[in-house]
Amino acid sequence: MEANMGRLVEDAVKGYGERIKRLAIMDPLFRLKYRKRNGEDDDVDWFSMGLLTLLFFFECMLQRQKKKGVPELADFLFEVCGNQLQLSRDRFVDIAETIIQAYRDPTGKRREEVYHDWESNATEVYHYSILKTAGFDKTAKRQYYTLDEAGIELVFATKEYFSEFRISINQLLIRKQLEKGEFANALTEIHEMRIAVETIREQMWRLGLEVVRNIISDETYQKYLQVVKATHERLEREDEEFRELYSFVVDTTRKQSGDLQTQKDLRAYEQLLQISKELGEAHHMHQQLLNESIILKNKAIDAAKQALYSVGLQTFHFDQEIVSRLVSSPLPPVAAQGLASAFTSLACHQSWSLLSLFDRQRSVSVNQESTSHAYPEEDDEQEEQNRLTQQRNFSLIMRHVLEAMGNEREIQLKELQKKLPAFIVNHRSYYDFWLVLHQRSPAAWEADREGDLLDGALSQVQGDLMIVTECEDTIQASARFTIQNMLIIRREKEHEL
Repeated sequence: MEANMGRLVEDAVKGYGERIKRLAIMDPLFRLKYRKRNGEDDDVDWFSMGLLTLLFFFECMLQRQKKKGVPELADFLFEVCGNQLQLSRDRFVDIAETIIQAYRDPTGKRREEVYHDWESNATEVYHYSILKTAGFDKTAKRQYYTLDEAGIELVFATKEYFSEFRISINQLLIRKQLEKGEFANALTEIHEMRIAVETIREQMWRLGLEVVRNIISDETYQKYLQVVKATHERLEREDEEFRELYSFVVDTTRKQSGDLQTQKDLRAYEQLLQISKELGEAHHMHQQLLNESIILKNKAIDAAKQALYSVGLQTFHFDQEIVSRLVSSPLPPVAAQGLASAFTSLACHQSWSLLSLFDRQRSVSVNQESTSHAYPEEDDEQEEQNRLTQQRNFSLIMRHVLEAMGNEREIQLKELQKKLPAFIVNHRSYYDFWLVLHQRSPAAWEADREGDLLDGALSQVQGDLMIVTECEDTIQASARFTIQNMLIIRREKEHEL
């Protein structure tokens, strides 16, 4: 009897301290409820407002919205409860400030709960905080808040979130444990997260079977399509959190690798390496779920098409609905034609039209030689003639350029063209001249290069160099041509660098 009592006592008080801690974090929420019971602010349901505040900050954490403070909380409470309570927006600002002060002391001091732990038979003090600061905007003088670890646990205590946010919760807890250096616990959370990923895969497999089996109407299709879309959006959100968590693990590992002085530090570094490996594997499995969710969506669309097609075949009988209707009961020709027109194709009649006699006829000679579609080849005589023509044009252009320059040794092309005749500037050879001269720059006359395109032009500046360099702007010299502005320099040969 005494042995059984001892076993009963041991099992009853096991984990007593953890149970007290879970109850203690509810104290701020019930203090808000006692505020109404004591007759303070009877027009406000403080208990509901307190719970809504927790849910507001929890959803902000899930949606990665970090800059949230009193104004945002007041707007949220006004949107949810404004029509019911008939209170002004300023009143909701006061409510938001009161709730935040109830969850977090304005001085930043953590709340404490003194209790006797019957498992260890010792008096313990539990310090906790529901809200914590998440930054301060100096410009706007605004304080931002987010849920602390105890606040997250309090939200979990109000509803079983693991079915929908289990992976997100694991990711939050892993980050908290890594910040506190609890690497062993973080590794355990990663193992649980892998189990959650495998569970989601099984759920998606069962959902795929239900999609193929149960889609028999457009309403059912829309229902399953919403489920598939919600699953895909959830996986995308979790994938983004995976990436940030992995980056945090890598940074933590890098910092730990720089401080390996004791055996404890080395052990922590090894645990971080293991965490990085296990987290990478879990993330890879999760990414595969993203691809499977896309396949599941396509499967739902295909199943809906097949289902609607099968339903159409089963509910529509051609012989009964069309043939029997036409044969059994006499119908007017117009009605019969309208009934059958939906199932008949347009008539296609091929015939030869007499009007084709008046089309344009092709006259082909019997002895006509075959036409070649190749580019015409230029003979040597014509090529030599074109070269001589271009050489004369370049000489004429150089003569007008030297007359326009006069005694000037440097001039820009945009200034020079204003002094040239219009028939020179509007001719194609004018632009070919400057392109060739720019390629040859610095160019001078050479007696052994007779027959060159610039021979006649450069012979007019014997003893001098023509230097042509590009400028940044362009010139619209005529309606047909545009050219880069250039700097033309005439220099004696002994000054060549």
